[in-house]
Order: sequence, then structure tokens, then C-alpha cells
Amino acid sequence: MNISYDYITDYICKTLPESTGLLKEMEDYAKAHYVPIIQKETMHFLRFVMSVLRPEKILEIGTAIGYSSLIFSEYLKEGGKIITVELDSDTASIARENFKKAKNTSIKLIVGDGADVLLNTNEQFDVVFLDANKSLYLHSLPDIKRILKKGGVLIADNVLYKGMVASDELETFRKKTLVKNLRDFLHEISNDGCFTTSILPIGDGISVSYYK
Repeated sequence: MNISYDYITDYICKTLPESTGLLKEMEDYAKAHYVPIIQKETMHFLRFVMSVLRPEKILEIGTAIGYSSLIFSEYLKEGGKIITVELDSDTASIARENFKKAKNTSIKLIVGDGADVLLNTNEQFDVVFLDANKSLYLHSLPDIKRILKKGGVLIADNVLYKGMVASDELETFRKKTLVKNLRDFLHEISNDGCFTTSILPIGDGISVSYYK
């Protein structure tokens, strides 16, 4: 999954502190059951971003087992909330159980399609985090711009997708559409005058866009 040199990634991961408690349990579960969650170096970067932003409302598309939702909830303003959306009902059930274990009441889980939620919500958010179907990134950008507060931040994970987005030599035929969608998305957010965007080669690639 990593797009950086292995020795760099290994060094960073060894340097960063290990998770404990429920988060460690969730990491172990994800590894054992091949559940994709944000990678360790990405997780610590997002902790830093959220600690600076201290958002009041976050919309997350792609809950998985609730790992990133619980991390983000640590940095909410008092009384803040997270709306997180998961398409797979079985996975959503696991996430709901993890939220109960954490006794976390700031997270609202919606089982459904992220594109539909983005299309139909009129709430305003300080942060939108994309970690789901990669075709959604570009196609839902107009709705994201509609619901993202001025001064808000759009974060998208896996934007370099195993290096394929940056190199035709790594691209496979099965991932051709996915790669094209991500390239189009990165071009759009990098050249849209509404955003100031940085693309970072950590984890599987992450983009951070400030909505001017």
C-alpha cells in the first residue's frame, strides 16, 4: 500500500507512538480481516490536522469499522458532531459496536451511498473526509463545495493509489478507470481557484484542500 520507500515508511512508523486500548484492538482486527483503514503515518498526520482545525462538524464518507471516526472525534469542539457514511451494512454494524464500546455519542452513522448523502444534505461542514469509492471524489465535488464552509477543509485519502496515479508503468488494466478518476480529481482541486491544495505522498497518498 505504501507509495514511499519502505525504509522511510518503516522509520516513520517506528518513530510514531503505538495506539492503545480500543484503537489498537481495531487496528489488529483490520489487519486480521483485511479491512482497509487509514495507515499509521496518515493517521498521525490527520491527528495533527484535526488538532489545528478543532472542527465543529465533520462529514466522513467511508466509515469502515469506525477507526478514523473515533480518532477525529477526539478533536471536535465541545458539542461537535461527526456524520459518517458506510455503504456496507455488515461493516457498519461493526463500526456501530465500536462506537458503543467507546461510549461515543458525537458520531452519527448513516448506512447508505455517500454520493446520495452528499446530494441530499444541506448541512454545512468544517471538514469533509473522503475515503470511499474513488469515482465519488470527482463526481461529488460540486456537492462537497456546496456543503463545505468557507475556510473549511476537504481531505481525500488514497489519492495516489499504490503509485498508479503518478506512473503509467504501475497502472493495471483493472484499475484504469479508478486511476483516471483520481487523476481528474487531483487536477480539478489543484486548479480550482476556490481551493488551495496540497498533495502529500504519505500512506497511499492524501490531499488536503483549504476552501477559500
